[in-house]
Amino acid sequence: MRVPTVVVGGSVAGVRTVQALRARGYEEDIVLVDQEPGPPYDKPALSKEILTGAAAEPPALAELGDLAVDHRPGLAATGLDLAARRLVTGSGSIPFGRLVIATGSRPRRLPALEGRAGVHYLRTRADAASLRAEFTRRPRVVVVGGGFIGGEVASSARALGLDVTIVEAAPRLLTRLMPLEVSDRVARLHRDHGVRVLCGRSVTGCFGRDRVETVELGDGTRLDADVVVAGIGTTPATGWLSGSGLVLDDGVRCRPDLSADGADGVWAIGDCARWFDVASSRPVRLEHWTAAREQAAFVAGAFTGDGATTAFTTTGYVWSDQHGVRIQHVGRCDAATTTSSSPAGDGRGLLFVHHDGDEPVGATAFDAPRDLLAFRRRLTSATAPITERTRG
Repeated sequence: MRVPTVVVGGSVAGVRTVQALRARGYEEDIVLVDQEPGPPYDKPALSKEILTGAAAEPPALAELGDLAVDHRPGLAATGLDLAARRLVTGSGSIPFGRLVIATGSRPRRLPALEGRAGVHYLRTRADAASLRAEFTRRPRVVVVGGGFIGGEVASSARALGLDVTIVEAAPRLLTRLMPLEVSDRVARLHRDHGVRVLCGRSVTGCFGRDRVETVELGDGTRLDADVVVAGIGTTPATGWLSGSGLVLDDGVRCRPDLSADGADGVWAIGDCARWFDVASSRPVRLEHWTAAREQAAFVAGAFTGDGATTAFTTTGYVWSDQHGVRIQHVGRCDAATTTSSSPAGDGRGLLFVHHDGDEPVGATAFDAPRDLLAFRRRLTSATAPITERTRG
């Protein structure tokens, strides 16, 4: 009996792993275990086209029938027996020769919002459908969290003409991701499109009879709200691995080649993986669509022997569409970097470049895709000795 390769998780990291393996000629049996029902779908549309009604369904990630994969939708992984090399699920166990963990992450819950109808978190197709149904009733919307997801939800709600307020506990939007110059521009973009932006305010409670009617802030302010959407970050979806022997530390702790500490023949990728990044000499966990695809391709190359086996690294790329503006970021920006800005080559957009000393290490673009792409190519070229090894 042939023991299959098992991939756990049907989002971009898991599905891309299957695609990359087959594209490289991998002939072993593959089982794809997916907690969500139905065919796998691409999640970026959930906070945009699905909420505005521009699309009824998110786009499919792949045509699984072309990949010779045993897809098992609606099946949750509940445990892992490393000694027996079996994945435990809600309907029995599945043997594996190799295992790829790609279970992603879950929205971080805000206790102050629990217990009321009208409070939403956005992660799945069902979440988006529920929120879209609420938006058709023209509610007053409070978005808790000023990151990319919160910004996209606010943008979609305003596109429908809804009353929208963003509440962010940090002193400014995108504090963890962007420097002051960029976050100020994002805040101005929201305000220019009619979104109220309240920073340095925390949510302490919500009130109403059967459903939320008001949201209370730490300073005593009360905001009228018919719908509240919380986008305050995520936690790795690794609870099912508790007691398995894998090291769980803000995700599955992995070696530089994405193999899991504490096990042989097990890898973790995507939002649930925290690997040691040789480029920055520190552990990293990324929640980026592009990084998930890159990691999937890297692991596939390791399986087939025609890719790298040493270390995965990435320049880090993320994008967001808000109020008709495409925001793109590549590389890094942190407390050690300084930022300069210049008009885009076409005169319409704006490019922020982040420097570490005299060295450009990252960039953020507003409607400047060509400039960002050119910078990304230069940045990738600068790290070519590692990048080429890791991308196979």
